[in-house]
Parts: sequence; structure tokens; C-alpha cells
Amino acid sequence: MKNLEKKLKNFFEKEDAAREKSLKLSREVGRMAADSIKKIHQRLYGEAEKEMKEAFSILKEAKKTLKNFPEIMYAGFLHAAEKELAEAVITFNIIKNGKIPSPEEYGFDYKSYLHGLCECNGELRRYMLDEIRKGETGKCEKMLTVMDDIYFFLLNFQYTDAITRSLRRQVDYVRSMLERARSEVTLAKINMR
Repeated sequence: MKNLEKKLKNFFEKEDAAREKSLKLSREVGRMAADSIKKIHQRLYGEAEKEMKEAFSILKEAKKTLKNFPEIMYAGFLHAAEKELAEAVITFNIIKNGKIPSPEEYGFDYKSYLHGLCECNGELRRYMLDEIRKGETGKCEKMLTVMDDIYFFLLNFQYTDAITRSLRRQVDYVRSMLERARSEVTLAKINMR
């Protein structure tokens, strides 16, 4: 029994160490993703891109750490970090390059990608509000079209919450962001006339 105890304890010690390490790494990815979004809004695109690149390497390390521990890998905190990074990357690509990247382009988990796609709409709305304050509504129309496209794309994934990690609730959030943004842009255009 002593050998078995030692073997099992060794397994749990490794699992616990992997969890602690990946939890710390995931927090760092989330922090860096949030910081890169801030830089995107400040139009510091080079700095934002550099930070996202670094966050990708940390996320990769976290995934590698949990490779042998699937229960922990899918506990939720890694998904949250990847979702935050997806939000930053998608926001960056839409604002800077005018395109929505695919999940394969960056190696995102499909579910994390879809949640990041949902959450980027809040950032697009913020970008539009900044443009409105500057008196620039031309870009806002393009952003509204992108937000529309995202919303109608997301409606294709009406699966149970257990499969999509509660995507339906996020899609409702997208719709509310879209409607708010549409009304704000409409009001701005009326006021400018």
C-alpha cells in the first residue's frame, strides 16, 4: 500500500502543481488581453500587437501544462483566458485591418473564439462612441455592418448551453450592444445634420 500511496500522491501533486501554474498563467493572459484592448482604443496598435503575441505564448504554455490533466483544462479558467485573448485579437483585426479573423488563424478553441467574438461587440461600440465624439460617423456605419454580420453569424449556433458554454446568453448581449450602437450612431447623424 505504501508504494500505491506514493504513486497516487505523486500524481495528485503533479496535477495540483499544473493547476496552480496554469491558473497563474491564465490570469496573466487575461490581464494582457485587457491591456492590449486598452492600447487598441488608444490607437497604439504596435504595442497592442506585441502584447497579444506575448499573451499567445503564455496561453500556449498554460495549455501545454494542462495537456495531461483534461479535467483541469476544461474547468473554465483556461477558456476564460482564451476568450479574453480572442476578444482582443478579433477587436484588433476588425478595427485595424477591417476583417474578422478565423479561429484557425490563431489556433483558438471554437467555443472560446465564439465567446470572444460576442464580447468584441462591446469594444466595437466603444470604438464607435470615440469616433462619434470626434465627429467621425463614416467608420461607424462600417462597424454597424460588422456588428450585424457578427450577430447573424452567431445565430447559427443555437445549441444547448452545455455544448456552447452558454453562448445564447452572450448572443443576447451582442444584440443589445448592436441596438444601442445603432441608436447612438443614428442620434449622432441626426444631431450632425
